[in-house]
Amino acid sequence: MKKITFLIGAALLSLNTTIAQDEQAEKPKSKCTLVFEDAYEKIENNYAGWHEKLSSSKAKKKFAKLTEETRERVRNVNEPAECYFMMNDWLSFFEDGHLFINIPNPYQKPEPEEERAKRAARVGSVKYRNEDQFRKFLDSKSNHHDLVGIWETEDSNYRLGVLNNGKGEFNAFLMEAKDELWTAGKSKFTLSELYDNHFEAEYRYFDFTSETKFARKIKNYLVIEGIYKLKKVYPEPKEEVNNMDILTRLPDYRVEQIDDKTVLITLPPFTMYDSDDVIMSMVTKYSPLISSTENLIVDMRNNPGGNENAFAALYPYIADKPIVRKGGLFRSSEENIVLLGHELQSIQGDPKFKRILAPKLNKVISLMKSKPGEYVQGPDKVFQYVKPTEFPKKVAILVNENTASTAESVTLEAKQSSKTIIMGTRTKGLADYIEVRDWGLPAYGWRLALGMAKSMRGKDIDNKGIKPDVKVPSNEVDWVSFAADYLSKR
Repeated sequence: MKKITFLIGAALLSLNTTIAQDEQAEKPKSKCTLVFEDAYEKIENNYAGWHEKLSSSKAKKKFAKLTEETRERVRNVNEPAECYFMMNDWLSFFEDGHLFINIPNPYQKPEPEEERAKRAARVGSVKYRNEDQFRKFLDSKSNHHDLVGIWETEDSNYRLGVLNNGKGEFNAFLMEAKDELWTAGKSKFTLSELYDNHFEAEYRYFDFTSETKFARKIKNYLVIEGIYKLKKVYPEPKEEVNNMDILTRLPDYRVEQIDDKTVLITLPPFTMYDSDDVIMSMVTKYSPLISSTENLIVDMRNNPGGNENAFAALYPYIADKPIVRKGGLFRSSEENIVLLGHELQSIQGDPKFKRILAPKLNKVISLMKSKPGEYVQGPDKVFQYVKPTEFPKKVAILVNENTASTAESVTLEAKQSSKTIIMGTRTKGLADYIEVRDWGLPAYGWRLALGMAKSMRGKDIDNKGIKPDVKVPSNEVDWVSFAADYLSKR
């Protein structure tokens, strides 16, 4: 009897174990597991940096450990934000800003609300709590500084009062509350006059963090660069902008004559769909001015890169010898061939892109097919002109920590000319792995972006950036005037 009982117990234990194993085997994979495994496969098979990043035994061991830990972490994760942060932790191993989860609105780790409240408490308020109160004050005097009054942003999101604190200091405050912390009277930004109608601005964002920016008063407009344009609405301004101001001084992207020796070109980001056409139009329209002025400043601060052909319109004025754009070293893989093949097909109906991209794509695809599993050299492109232009004689390219990717690449290309000086601060350092494309992932509607080629410019800049020839001092906010003064004295 004991023997029978033992056999039955053993059989039940075996059956339970089998059922548990079957249940575990049948349990569907989490969404994050699907994303992770697919991303791993795409990177291993197609990413141009795969072999270089894992070239040492130490790196391989570190990556293997991180991968197994991540695989376990994502096993039961289905919530997208949690998965996003776990994937970013894993991708950080590669130290490549061109390798990322590509989603329209990246998740942000929330900050405790009390931290925002602490910063808010440190920001002062004025006594005026509504527009009627402030208008009475404005009407009580007739000799206010022209900045003093009521201003409104172009999008009408903010209506602000501006007070003169004396000694070239001004305070802009909210006319109405935005939330429980951004109350009426709260200071949104302050201005410190540097010289006539030019200011250092301390601007406060929604979370009450602040940033120092450069601001210009252009008659009845106040431009805080990279933030807002505000128009004076009360009292009536003494002078209003004219058509020339609207065309050359107010736009974010513009050609502006700074003085009799200097022209400024502020470029749009190369991520703009038609950035190459916009820049070509700007340069063509003002070609007589550019080609007759001694110094040229090209402002590429905060340019995240994108279409490398966008910069080509400037080379006739910059080059004093042929400028060479080195072709990348492409990783030949079945999926990369398919991806470039689809891209080649997609541009057949667009004459401009077909003319610019088709020869390169055909060449790279052909090389990839002839050398599967290897790395192939893409074609160089040479910008060559019959004769360098006499003017401009000197070209300053302004860069900062947010100048990245192809904006960095073309900066180095422009540096091939002896006319060119790089000015500003060290750039972002995001241009070693190039030809970025993205792949769909199996959950959340996400895509994985990766570089399928390695830059062959001969200078690695990832996570280091480009060191400027001339560093703009940390306390300098008017970079354009600094550059203009430097060029005129050089």
